Amino acid sequence: MISTKEHGDKLSITLKPNNSSTVTNNIVFFGLLALLCITFGIGFFFVGAVMILPFAGLEILALFMVLRINRSWVEQTQTIAIDKLYVYLSNSYKKTKLKKYARFHSKFIVEKDQTKKVFLIHKKEKLPIGSFLNEEEIEDLIQCLKSKVNDLNHSVR
Repeated sequence: MISTKEHGDKLSITLKPNNSSTVTNNIVFFGLLALLCITFGIGFFFVGAVMILPFAGLEILALFMVLRINRSWVEQTQTIAIDKLYVYLSNSYKKTKLKKYARFHSKFIVEKDQTKKVFLIHKKEKLPIGSFLNEEEIEDLIQCLKSKVNDLNHSVR
């Protein structure tokens, strides 16, 4: 998901991955799977297969870990801001703070391997942008970045 805000000459782009379910929906879904797992474990316990119960506990632990990983992935955001002098970049998934790069020493590049990927290159750093976006959203991001960079380049002259 891409959302843009324009404040004078500054463009702020917020990127988030697609989210088809809410936290509550995921908790209910994984809770039902855990309930089903523990029900089978207890059922096998009563018929004499005692060794099933620890494995049912391990399955519930694995479900809990998958839920946490899923939530942290879905709640990530990446923010790019461009103004006349600087490019600002922050990423909540890797817990990076807002970094400021000189716009004239930075450039956006698009690499096309099997899919298109957008990068911000500043001196020797190559920073991925929107790696979690789908093809249509990457195209929108590319067009948005192109138009803003062109506007800023023409306004400087």
